Amino acid sequence: MDVILYGLITVVLSLTLFQAFRLRKHYRGTLYPALFANYLEYFWRYQFRQDLSFSSWLKQELGFHRLLYNSVVDQNGHVEQTYVTLLCTRGVFVIRDVRSEGQISGKQNDKHWIVRRQAQDETKNYRIANPAAGLHQYSRYQSQALGGVTCKEILAFPDPADLTQAKSDVCLLHYNEVVRWIKQQPESFSEPQILTAFEKVSKK
Repeated sequence: MDVILYGLITVVLSLTLFQAFRLRKHYRGTLYPALFANYLEYFWRYQFRQDLSFSSWLKQELGFHRLLYNSVVDQNGHVEQTYVTLLCTRGVFVIRDVRSEGQISGKQNDKHWIVRRQAQDETKNYRIANPAAGLHQYSRYQSQALGGVTCKEILAFPDPADLTQAKSDVCLLHYNEVVRWIKQQPESFSEPQILTAFEKVSKK
C-alpha cells in the first residue's frame, strides 16, 4: 500500500513539475510578470485555483480588481493578438500585450509598424500590423460586452523595447510601467460596478 501511495505521489509531483516548466514558457517575456507577485502565484492560480481573475500584487497596488483574458487567432489557429482587461476602481483598462522587442517605429495612421532588432553584426527589420488598430477594435467589443463602459486603451511592450520612434493615439508603455501608470489615474469605478461588469463577461 505504501509503495502504491508513494508511486502516486511521485506521479503527481512529476506531472506538476512538468506543467510548471511548460507553463513558464508562456509566462516569461509577457505582460503577466507585471500583473502577478511572482511565477509561483501565477502557476498556483492557473493550475490549482483555475482562476487568474485576481492577483495579490494588484490587490496591494490597486485594491479591488478583476482580470479578464482573451486572444485573437488567425485563420490557421495561431495566436495573433493577446489582451488583458483590468477592471479596478480607476476604470476599465484594455491592454494589448505586444510581445515585440527592439526599436519600434510607426505613426498613428500607419498600416504597419517596423520592429528593428540587432542580430549579431547586422540589423534586421520586421514589419508588424499597427497594434493600435486591433486594440481599437477589441476595445469596442469589450466595451459592449461589459455593458457599454468606457475602456481606456494601453499598448504594453517588453521592457527592453525602444518606443521613442512610435507615435499613437493610445498609451504606449513598457510592462513595468503599466501598473504604475494606472495607479496615477483618478478613481471612477466602485466595487459593485466592477463586479457587475465582470460578471457580464464571465458568465457568457
